Amino acid sequence: MQTEHRVIAQLAGQPLATVRTEGTPQSLSEVLDRAAEGTSTVGTIDSDGTQREETWRVFRDRVRLIAGDARRGGLDRGSIVVVAATEPSEILALFWSSVVAGAEPLLVPAELLDDRAGGGEWLAALAEHAPVRALVHARAARFRVVSEALKWGIDPIPLDLDEPGGHDGADPAAAEDGPLSLVHFMTSGSTGAAKVVPQRHRGIIDMALGAVAVNGLDSATVGFNWMPLSHVGGMLMAHVRDAVIAARHLSVATERILTNPAEWFRLVTEHRVSAVWSPNFAYRLLANEAGNIPADASVDLTSIRFCLNGGEAVSARDCARFEDALGRLGLPKGTIAPAWGMAETCSGVLYSPHYDPLADSSPTVSVGFPLPGVEVRIVAADAAEDGLGVGHLEVRGSPVLERYLVGGDLAMGADGWFRTGDLARIDDSGVHFVGRDGTRIVANGVTWNSADLEGEVEQVDGVVPGTCAITSFRAPSLDRDQIAVFCAVDGDASTVRGEVRRCVETIIGVPVAHVVDIPPGAIERTSIGKVRKGRLVRRFVNPDPPRLWELAWVARPASSEVTPAGAQGQVRKPVVLRGRGLVHSAMAGCTPRQLHEVLEHWRHMAEPDRLRGQDVVILVEAREGDARRLPRSHPVAAFLRAVAHGAGARSVRTVWVHPLVHEQELDDVLAQELASAAGARPAVADLFVGPGGDLWRRVLAPVSIGGDVPPATHAVLLGGTGRLGEALGAELSARGLRVTLVGHRARPGSAPADGLDRVFTDIGSTAAVGDLLEKTGWAPAERTLVVHLAGEPRPAPQDALERLLGPKTDGVRTAVELAHALDAPLAVVSSVNAHVAGTGVETYSAACAAAEMIAEQATRIPVTVVSVTSVREARQTDEANVAVAEALGLDEISVLDIASCLLARPSRSVLLGVREDVAFLPQRDGGAQHSSTSDSSDVGTTDETGWSPTVKALALALRPLVGAETVRPHASWFDLGLTSVDLPNLARALAGRTDRKIGVLELMRFPSLAALADHIDDSGKRNVG
Repeated sequence: MQTEHRVIAQLAGQPLATVRTEGTPQSLSEVLDRAAEGTSTVGTIDSDGTQREETWRVFRDRVRLIAGDARRGGLDRGSIVVVAATEPSEILALFWSSVVAGAEPLLVPAELLDDRAGGGEWLAALAEHAPVRALVHARAARFRVVSEALKWGIDPIPLDLDEPGGHDGADPAAAEDGPLSLVHFMTSGSTGAAKVVPQRHRGIIDMALGAVAVNGLDSATVGFNWMPLSHVGGMLMAHVRDAVIAARHLSVATERILTNPAEWFRLVTEHRVSAVWSPNFAYRLLANEAGNIPADASVDLTSIRFCLNGGEAVSARDCARFEDALGRLGLPKGTIAPAWGMAETCSGVLYSPHYDPLADSSPTVSVGFPLPGVEVRIVAADAAEDGLGVGHLEVRGSPVLERYLVGGDLAMGADGWFRTGDLARIDDSGVHFVGRDGTRIVANGVTWNSADLEGEVEQVDGVVPGTCAITSFRAPSLDRDQIAVFCAVDGDASTVRGEVRRCVETIIGVPVAHVVDIPPGAIERTSIGKVRKGRLVRRFVNPDPPRLWELAWVARPASSEVTPAGAQGQVRKPVVLRGRGLVHSAMAGCTPRQLHEVLEHWRHMAEPDRLRGQDVVILVEAREGDARRLPRSHPVAAFLRAVAHGAGARSVRTVWVHPLVHEQELDDVLAQELASAAGARPAVADLFVGPGGDLWRRVLAPVSIGGDVPPATHAVLLGGTGRLGEALGAELSARGLRVTLVGHRARPGSAPADGLDRVFTDIGSTAAVGDLLEKTGWAPAERTLVVHLAGEPRPAPQDALERLLGPKTDGVRTAVELAHALDAPLAVVSSVNAHVAGTGVETYSAACAAAEMIAEQATRIPVTVVSVTSVREARQTDEANVAVAEALGLDEISVLDIASCLLARPSRSVLLGVREDVAFLPQRDGGAQHSSTSDSSDVGTTDETGWSPTVKALALALRPLVGAETVRPHASWFDLGLTSVDLPNLARALAGRTDRKIGVLELMRFPSLAALADHIDDSGKRNVG
């Protein structure tokens, strides 16, 4: 329940009855029918220039046929359906046909469908948390999520949008929606994680009726939208609004205007547009373009009557410049209307029509007053007012959402007030937004609109127009915010930065911490143009970088203490794995096939039953007398660690042993270590037993980076044509580097980043280096950094040699040769799988260890190995594996983290994404369990009276992991001595006993035998019913 706060000010729109009449449509399909009664048209222009215009009636009839096809394709009434489309013509047809079919369309940003944000993880998360069961798309559309939908239990439904109902007996579908039907939108995510917002038809219609009434729009309006239709502004605030009044409407692909702003002027002139809208950034864009257009008859803007400015903070200066620049071309004065809304309010619910920017002397622009049926108020936080009337904005009314479908913390009281997350104040001119994160700067108690400050900076000579972004942020080590200014510079960077700093500091009166000149391509925006300022801060300032660690050997003198005989008797001897390939020098120069043969040998030799529940020691013969000369990892040892952990070993460690160490001496060391681990449970560390019996332990040590390393200007990414390479290449390019991606071919279904050079070659071939030197344009003045990324983490077994082991061995050798030929440093991006048991597949662990070993043998060039955890933009594992990794102390990282690390050029090999408490060799609580060739797990001594059959069946699978006497139905997995690391093995064991799919996430939701058994039994009853 929301805490009551004192209300500072409050506004209410006219009663809803002033716009809602007896004949008002109650559902969106009724809106479409009403529009079809008129003669106006609805048109689209797609990104390739394809145009379509038809009357609302023709459009309505086509939509009905598509809806009939969708129903026959399996679309159920009331189901949530993902609209997979990016072109305006496709989005409108699929949106309206889903509405008419009685389904609930869910519109998603284009970047998700284009796979710019990863490999469909968003769809998996959606299916996990929401009852999404269908995805509609144009039959000719090619989106990766379409092929992946079935994997997440979502049925793709291809539809013919141009000639629907193309078979006998195809009748138009009758509408099945109603006033309580829903439409779903994903928020922009510019201020945090994206959420899915459901809105009822009735609220959408009320918003549209109020907007047309307040702004004087009618059926003679010609509306023009070029913002994405997946956004609430484009679809509801522009398109549905025009449908409600049966007005003519045109929607154009966003990129056509962004890449050629002159197109906006042509279309307004040609179609005699009267109503337009865009966020504030586009006002600057269009004003700049207007200066290039002669004031003649070719452009005529006199038809415009309504210019909505919404979607981000409104700048009076930008509005004034827009009105002046476009006024030369006929734009009437008094047409600008600042507005405010959000997905949670069905788009705009505050409007200030006929705004005069020249007469506005307020530090913030008023967005006016609420629509009919809408109320807003300002409340003081913690029952205290700041003295300026500023407080939290709350809103209620018909257009306000009732709940989130996915994500979001619905800050709404029982009386229906929704807290928006904005700070605002109210005066006689209406609501003024102080802002929210990224849109306001607070200096010496004064709040500044960042859009206004950005406009001032862009007047500085040498600042590229449209590239300035100002934000505040707080570093973890500081107790106050810092201010950062980002802009592209045309001229002497040092001089321009100094002028920018003086400009901002003169206005706000406090120091600016950072002025950063950035490439124009580094400015990322949401689908409606909001700058992702948080990414700029993280990319160029990096106030909270992830910690870097190295694996260091710490010497400990040989102990004279001898483990007592009694204690030795209590410590069961470990399972020791030694033999083929487990010699330090044995794998140093191995070919991919030789490594593969050794791994296959051990795959058959390391029997899981022999390792389950045991302490496992992997012995590597080392010829070094000093542990500090040992490699960081060993491919066969890394393979066996992953195998042992997957088999359920109690603990796993690698022990490097000098040949002069006697067997008895080694046995004593191991007994002493195991006895110590069985007691106080110290961190289980890898060991090196030296020739004099000295003992070294492997520990984590923090690494500091920084200094006077000249930044690279050209990055060559070997293996860069896969998902990670494309994402990392785009990030390095955004930081101003020239980037060359090298690989076999582009990954199928990937979305290549723009502006990157690509060279296709076999990096494992003997001719690769010469081929690269010939094909790539090397400039002597460039500072080149060679980066090795190659190797597919999860190839099919038959492809392991070509796609994993080869790139990780011969491919690294090619990278070394190339770096030597260019006199360039080399960075090998590896994986913590080479060091951490249980976080990846066995062969991948071995391949990463081999890559690190080969790289570290290169002495002619500077070499850095960066072993990383899961990379968000390229992850190929599911959320369950991510959860397990986090339990191990491994954080998911971003390509921003990798790029920052590579450009800092650490002088030693490091681990990235690893926490200080990482369980490198996780050890289970509880005693080790002996395994036997007989199925002793079927025999227990625990009293099972009262246990259900399902609990008994699950207990049989659990006993081999925790012991027969340990199993208790209501004890959590962790109380039974398991850790998060054990959950994948437990899930496999339980699935084998129950013949049903059980995943790690289910084990987390149902954390005991009794809870899981109830879930299984309930699911079975529902399936029968």
